[in-house]
Parts: sequence; structure tokens; C-alpha cells
Amino acid sequence: MSEHGVPHHAENHEQKRIGIFISVLAVLMAIVTALANDAANQTLVKQVEASNGFSWYQSKRQRSYMNELELGRIDRELAGAPNDAQRKMLDDTRARLRMKNSEYEKENETINRNSKNDAHLAEVAAHKHHRFEYAEVAIHIAVVLCSLTLLTDSKLFFRIGVAATIVGVVVACSGFAVPDHGAAGPSAPPATQGVPPAPH
Repeated sequence: MSEHGVPHHAENHEQKRIGIFISVLAVLMAIVTALANDAANQTLVKQVEASNGFSWYQSKRQRSYMNELELGRIDRELAGAPNDAQRKMLDDTRARLRMKNSEYEKENETINRNSKNDAHLAEVAAHKHHRFEYAEVAIHIAVVLCSLTLLTDSKLFFRIGVAATIVGVVVACSGFAVPDHGAAGPSAPPATQGVPPAPH
């Protein structure tokens, strides 16, 4: 018998049970840590993709604006008295620029939509990352509390550790519940400071 009146083999059995539980917590913590790291990486990747997309969008808007300026110049040239060769060249250039601007407009719709979707996915990944991090902290606390149980023989630490484990698992599972569908509905195009609107 131990000095607390509990058979020694019973104490060993209890300690083994707690030790196994701590081992399970270590595995859970490793999984949650990996999920948090993956979500952090996804956040960074999608932020970069969204930023690149917005930059590409702005670049094409600038090209379209320059084309519009050139089209205005061509209209003024045609309003004068160009000869036939000059008129043909101006008409050809005008048709080419208008076709190019039409292509830019269609491309920008796709670029803008994809960029906004990447920005949304980056936000979703950030929310998941935060939840997995909170879950990791809760499981860390559970490991410490269960370890204190082995050192102090106090069941209170173990009970609180189990509660912390449940909280950690629930919070980790909530990370999977974050909706990751694309941004809903059309919204305004990204900021265009310093880029004048294309004249109509």
C-alpha cells in the first residue's frame, strides 16, 4: 500500500493512463500545428496572388487609358484633311486599338474576379489559421495540466486538462467549418488611385 492508502499497482495504472493521454495530446498538437502552418502558408500564397492580380488589373487599365488617348488623337487627325493613305493608316490603327481595348475589358473582368476571389480565400485561410492556433494553445495547456497531474497526484489538474483538450478539439474542428466558397456577388473593382478613368 502507498502512504495514501492506494495500492501501488493502481497508482502505476493511473499514471500509465495519464501518460497515454498525454501521448495522444502530443499527436493532436502536432496535427493542429501542421494545420495552422498550412493555413498560414495558404494565407500568404493567396495574398500574393491577389496582389499580383490587382497589379495586373491596374497595368491593363493604364494600357487601355493610353490607347484611349491615342484614339482621341486619331479622331482629331481624321477631323482634319488627311490624304487617303494617311486616312487608311489612321483607320487601321483606330480599329486595332479599339479591338485591343475590348480585349483588355474582357480580360480585366476575369482578372478582377480572380483577384477578389484570391483575396477572399486569403481571408478565409487567415480565419482558419487563427482558430487552429487557438486550438494549439488549448492543447498545449492540456499537456501541461496533465503533466502536473503526474507530479502532484491531483486529479483536478487532469480534469481541467481534459476540459482544455475538449475546447482545443472543438476549436480545431470549427476551423474546418469556415466557409471557403468564393466571394459572393459582384463588387466594386480594386482601388485605382493614380489611374484616371478611361474616357468614353
